[in-house]
Amino acid sequence: MSTEVQLSSPWPARLACVALPSVAVVGSVGAYFRNRLQHSRLFVPSLYPHGVWDRGSHGLPVEDEWFETEDKVKLHAWWIRSERARGTVLYCHGNNGNITHRIGVLEQLWRMRLNVFAFDYRGYGRSEGEPSEEGLFRDVRGALDHLSGNLNQSSESILLFGHSLGGAVAIDGALHRPVAGLVVQSSFTHIRDMTRALFPRLPLHWVARNQFKSIDKVGRLEIPKLFIHGTDDPTVPHRLGRRLFGAAAAPKEWFEVPRAGHNDVYRAGGVRYLWRLYRFTRRCLA
Repeated sequence: MSTEVQLSSPWPARLACVALPSVAVVGSVGAYFRNRLQHSRLFVPSLYPHGVWDRGSHGLPVEDEWFETEDKVKLHAWWIRSERARGTVLYCHGNNGNITHRIGVLEQLWRMRLNVFAFDYRGYGRSEGEPSEEGLFRDVRGALDHLSGNLNQSSESILLFGHSLGGAVAIDGALHRPVAGLVVQSSFTHIRDMTRALFPRLPLHWVARNQFKSIDKVGRLEIPKLFIHGTDDPTVPHRLGRRLFGAAAAPKEWFEVPRAGHNDVYRAGGVRYLWRLYRFTRRCLA
């Protein structure tokens, strides 16, 4: 599987060590973070033609799909049909790259006899628009509407799978559209917690523009949920994944992978990871 890129790129070390002698300095640093750094570090898209877009080179029956969101933004997706499919997975990727960088995980899901629908957020890959928090939430709703409408997939046959930032997107999607289940991998509680974890010496969480407050949403989801996290994740701390799971309503499952980081969970987990994922999909789609 191609590497998922970290949720946030490292910032200059000198910025992390800045002393804050006055309220004015705090305000100026906060304004810089809010207006320039946060957006560019949170959303790191690769635009077409970057990536491997030759569908025949992947060995999967990939079909191009296009759909519009509620605010009329045109998005691109891959539709990968499986013979005798047990259901359909809607895959929400992390904060950077595009769907061509997720071929490995898409193939794993497809080999579990699942249709796979993987889409690029606005401003990613071949999709139009500019990414934003509300925009990504509209994007996943549009993808779910396209699945249930144009592709004739019933809500009882659809699973949402989100990795990292995509976990927050999938959680919001499940809150607004009916689905059979939800997988959240290597994700976080909300952006302010991530800011505290990455920059504990700077009070930048006070001015975080994007929120992605998953912890306020998971307690309202009564569908089956599987939370997966690596114990050695350097990007999204394990404790944030555990807190998110703790706030979730039942039914829910927790699966941690010892010594796994942010992007190698499937490799570190091996057969145990694949079996746990397969068992969960069978439970949701029975």
